[in-house]
Amino acid sequence: MSWINRFIGRTGSVVAPVALSMLAATPAMPALADAPLRAIYDGHSITFTHVASQGGSLAIGVDDPGFQALLRASGAWLTWKPGERYILITTSVPMVVSFALGDRRYDIGPIALQASFAPYQRGSEAYLPFNELLRALDLALRQDGRTAVLQPQLASLDVRQEDGGITVLAHGGAPLHPRIVRASSAQIVYAFEGVGTALSGTRQVAAAGVRSIEVAVSGSVRNPTTLVTVELAPGTFAQAPRNTGERDVVLAFGGSSQEQTAAQGAPTPEPEPQSTNEPGAGGPAQVTAVTIQSSGDGVAIGVAVTGNAAYEWHRLREPDNRFWVDIKNAQLQGPPIDERAPNPLIAVRARQDDPNTVRVALSLVGPKSIDLTPSATGLTISVGVQDVVDEPRSGSGSVGTVLSSDEQTTALVTPAPADESSSYEGSSDESGWKFGPHSTYVSTNPRLIVVDPGHGGSDPGSQHGGLKEADLTLDMAKRLRDILIARGWQVKLTRETDVDVYAPGDTAHQELQARDDVANRAGARLFVSIHANAFINSGPYGTTTYISKTDDIAFAQIVERHLAADGTKDDGIVKSHLYVTLHAKMPAVLIETAFLTNPSDYALLASAAWRQKIAQEIADGIGQYAQEYPVPNQPAQ
Repeated sequence: MSWINRFIGRTGSVVAPVALSMLAATPAMPALADAPLRAIYDGHSITFTHVASQGGSLAIGVDDPGFQALLRASGAWLTWKPGERYILITTSVPMVVSFALGDRRYDIGPIALQASFAPYQRGSEAYLPFNELLRALDLALRQDGRTAVLQPQLASLDVRQEDGGITVLAHGGAPLHPRIVRASSAQIVYAFEGVGTALSGTRQVAAAGVRSIEVAVSGSVRNPTTLVTVELAPGTFAQAPRNTGERDVVLAFGGSSQEQTAAQGAPTPEPEPQSTNEPGAGGPAQVTAVTIQSSGDGVAIGVAVTGNAAYEWHRLREPDNRFWVDIKNAQLQGPPIDERAPNPLIAVRARQDDPNTVRVALSLVGPKSIDLTPSATGLTISVGVQDVVDEPRSGSGSVGTVLSSDEQTTALVTPAPADESSSYEGSSDESGWKFGPHSTYVSTNPRLIVVDPGHGGSDPGSQHGGLKEADLTLDMAKRLRDILIARGWQVKLTRETDVDVYAPGDTAHQELQARDDVANRAGARLFVSIHANAFINSGPYGTTTYISKTDDIAFAQIVERHLAADGTKDDGIVKSHLYVTLHAKMPAVLIETAFLTNPSDYALLASAAWRQKIAQEIADGIGQYAQEYPVPNQPAQ
């Protein structure tokens, strides 16, 4: 069951048998004229000067300084250039609002709606329906006497029955921090301060201990409060409100006080390694030393452990050549360790990652072979000089007296046969790079672009300061997809959620080939893989475009020129045998957008506006490449 103030129409596990929605009536608007409009937003006055009356409704020019200030303040981003038909606005959700010049129909995400009038162009400026834009931004234009106010709205309440309980997902046009103003065994009242709503009335739920939900508004136009009252059946408990985003809150209700205690406890702990050899309960193990020893075959890292402990290990794919072991129920004796290490390593680190986990991390010069050998006295990590292609990415085990005689103790990561296709013979371009001959690939679907959000699922990619590469790449990929679709392209993402493309726990070869298969089997025109970079220190920064084949060069050069204006250093184009670009049959690039480990780049990656800018620049590069290198007998995009 959803209350809908704008466009949210959800499917899935909804409360049965009730499934209803309520569309809010459009509030009365002030008189319209081709004159400046002044409105209060978030305590500040905004003046809109590019305004016009169109068929009795208000039109706003996209170049209006006040409108642009409103977009920035609300976390939205507009994409349009003169000569283009489609105007895109990406909200902070993010959700893409797509308008087309001359067409009353417009889209908010997957929902198609109809505006009061068709967007039009006056000179070099596009004009859009202002009321519809405000609703898409979860705002409403209200009158406070003679003053206009842009009032943030509690835009939707999505009521769902999940896992034997009820969840209410609230979304608004401003940060939501509901306060419980009244609570009893039969009723709980939440105050959403600072937001109004066009939702009103009472809706029956009659499921999982929730009888009904009532919505009402109090306060003033400038300082509204929306009250949400939930009527409860006997024995039903309410969890504390939980933010899933700045403007999104989950209210959850269940069936017993015992369940409440569990639900309101600490976050779900990290799962322990699945092993029949559980460490004993005789106190934490002690990590007493980490040693580094070189040999002709590589480097051996010795981790001395006193006591019993379980461990988990992980490694990232190239170009993020890092490996780490988390030793559970353990304490690090002495200060953290951060040492440079000989080839094929760059550095070795050890630290108390959390109160119960010691992490030993290795930075490698490439995708090197790694053997991990547990024993009664600790771990030995042997890093070889040989590159590997198909290596496992995670595993677990135990050390101490709990180590069983039949436990696998070697060859966690073993060399794979060399990839013969990575052997290049052929011409070189003017830069001195060596490439194979031009391919004979002909796209069977020249309107299709495949976008690959790097990492995902069991491989989160680089992580730093609360940001995860897999999340960032998916966000940028979706933004790029929406821009391309609005320009007439067909787009496939290799993944649309935080999942492995092939399967959880797959090998690197399986995972990367599965991403290429999406493009190769569909006969795509181009392949773009999006990543975020990282390093062992905060020094490196910038954007790098990677290629592997002759056919990649022109595409990369055009995309790189557009990315040069992204706000960080242009690290140029690098030729590398990266799997996804090498095995994509069509022109392909892998873009390392910025460094999570550099403070300036981190701030860019954390900015939704910057991620939108990256998507815009890649889309512009794709468009220019398609015009300069059209597929035979196909119109340029």
